Amino acid sequence: MKSLILAKYTFKDVFRDKMGLLFMVALPVGLVVLGNIGAEEMADRAAMIVMIIYFFMIIIGCVGVGATVLDMRRSGILKRILIMPISKMGFLLGVALDTFARLGVMVGIVFIMMFIYRITIPGSWLDLLIVLLIAVLFALALGLNFAAISKSVFATYGIGIGTSIIVFNLADWHLGGRFEGTMIETIADHNPLYHLFRVILGIIYEGTPLCQFHPELGTVFLWIAVLFLSSVALYRWRIEKMI
Repeated sequence: MKSLILAKYTFKDVFRDKMGLLFMVALPVGLVVLGNIGAEEMADRAAMIVMIIYFFMIIIGCVGVGATVLDMRRSGILKRILIMPISKMGFLLGVALDTFARLGVMVGIVFIMMFIYRITIPGSWLDLLIVLLIAVLFALALGLNFAAISKSVFATYGIGIGTSIIVFNLADWHLGGRFEGTMIETIADHNPLYHLFRVILGIIYEGTPLCQFHPELGTVFLWIAVLFLSSVALYRWRIEKMI
């Protein structure tokens, strides 16, 4: 309950920040328009749009949650929150829920735009929405770790964007078979974004139900749990020093 109260409080700041609100609406609209350029087949258009959105959601999720925590730390809000009767996990969960709500709104706008463009896919739109939100959860768990080890907003942006690009490209290259027969193939097999790639493309091109991707989704949720719990452990000793 306390995590939800914190998430609600921070989410309200979006509507006070006109530029932030404009960004939250304009970015997904612009990316959908961009994704419609240069693709003739309906499935290719859908895949291009979703992959562009997917890439930006990962970066925004990683950087956004880290920047939020750092901003709270610099402004003194974090100290005031932590002297309240709220656990470290509750605090991190509240911050993650806030960013998840913002990105959820952006994903919703993307789907509205795709309906306006009359883009269709053989699979379920609900399955595709769930997968994108799972990708956002992974990004948030990763972002919490970035905020825990970074001491500045610049470092958070650098680590978050750099890691997102590397992991995203590794997944893309592995999906294209560029690591086949190499030692990197085994490492790439455990890349959570690679598994999410397979699920997304399976829904868009083949119409495969989400229930048939239990191994892939299980791997992703395992990564999310490990990343989130490790961020709780990292914040525990850093916050004790700060208070």
